[in-house]
Formats: sequence, structure tokens, C-alpha cells
Amino acid sequence: MRNQTRQPAFRVGVLQCDEVREPWRADHGDYDEMLIRGLRRADAALTYQVFRVFENELPADVRVCDGWITSGSRYSVNDENDWTTALCRFVQALGVESRPYVGICYGMQMMAKAFGGKVQLAESGWGIGVASSDLYETQPWMVPVGDGVRLLISHKEQVTALPECTRRLAGNRFCPNGIISRGRSMLGIQGHPEFGKDYARSLMEFRRDIIPPARLEQGLESLALETDSEQVFEWIVRFLRSAPVLA
Repeated sequence: MRNQTRQPAFRVGVLQCDEVREPWRADHGDYDEMLIRGLRRADAALTYQVFRVFENELPADVRVCDGWITSGSRYSVNDENDWTTALCRFVQALGVESRPYVGICYGMQMMAKAFGGKVQLAESGWGIGVASSDLYETQPWMVPVGDGVRLLISHKEQVTALPECTRRLAGNRFCPNGIISRGRSMLGIQGHPEFGKDYARSLMEFRRDIIPPARLEQGLESLALETDSEQVFEWIVRFLRSAPVLA
């Protein structure tokens, strides 16, 4: 898709649910910038509008943008506060209106919770580093596609029960629900295609006191593996553009 030069205009609403810690922003950018960089490499015709949801900035209507993407977050979708509740309602409205939506990590967990799924602390503990997931089911927007997909991960919660009308597309023993979809308009990805390895390393080192030593070293060593981040951003763009949009 990155080689196609005459794509029609498509406006993506970025629902930002956290911010990168200030000392790291000069090197890595903020979470909205990470997402936009990856999407722009896949499709230069996309335009963007950012909403800092974690600061109570939410769109007035689901039709403000053609499609939506939600960032990761250090927070939990089970938190009880105004912005988390408001985002849950907005995601529910996107589903009702069949607006194209992609949830990354926290965003995927919010998608699951919004429609009756469960998000809990993973019994297997922290997920960090590069993780490989098997593809259980492929979709037309998954081009190119191989036997599996590798992405950076950073989470201690995961989707433990899927909502109704939700398909499991990829996963592994540690996180069975790694990529999920709901209908033709909603996609959830537990991994982080937007992260660079240097940023993932910084997060792991920052959390050295709360991640078990053996898991931490395993996560750091896994950074030697290649990821499929560019491929996954191409999937995301194809999904957003192919999802049916109701007027």
C-alpha cells in the first residue's frame, strides 16, 4: 500500500489514552506521533486529528473522522474515572454505528470491555519484548501474510474473555487473544506496532523493580528478533479503508 500514490482522502481520529514520559519524548515522540508515523509510512494520503482522551478530550460525534485508532496506555480499562467511562461509551457508539476502529493494546482491551468481554491481570504475568503469535484465521486485509506475526508487547493485563460476535485472529499460549475483530468494522491488536525497540527497552528498564528479573532479561534478549510492525501497519490501513462506513 505504501507504493500507491493516489489513495482517496481518509481522516483518522487518534484517541490518545496516555503520553510518553517527558524525558523520552525528544527521542521517541508521543504516542500519537508514534501511531501517525507508522500509519503515514503505510499510506501517505491519510490525515489525522488527535484527541487527548486521558485529559477528557473526546470527539463530539463518531462521524468527525472516517476511522479511529486508540493508543496504548499505562492505565487500565477497569479504572473508574470520567475519561475511562466516556471512552467506553464512545467505543460502544463506534460499534453501533459501524465506524472503522482499531484498538492498540489498551485500545483493544477497551473494545473488548465495551461489548461485554473481560480484561484481567494476566496469570502469566508481564508481557514484554518481542512476542510471536500464530495466525488462527486470515482476512482479506492481511496482505502480505505469513504463518505468524511478531510484535513488541508491553502489558500486564489482557483480554481473558471475548465479547459476543468477536473473532480471535491470532495469539499464543501467553496471550491467546492477541488479535481480535468484531464484525467488519472493529479490530484489536494487543501488540505495539508503533513502538521502536529503543523505546521498548526504556520501558523495560524503567520497570526493572516491578518485573521479575528472569522475565525482564528474557524480554531484553528478545529485542534481537525482527518484528512485523511495518506489515501490521499495512494491515491496519487496509482494514480501516475496507471497513464498510455507514452514512
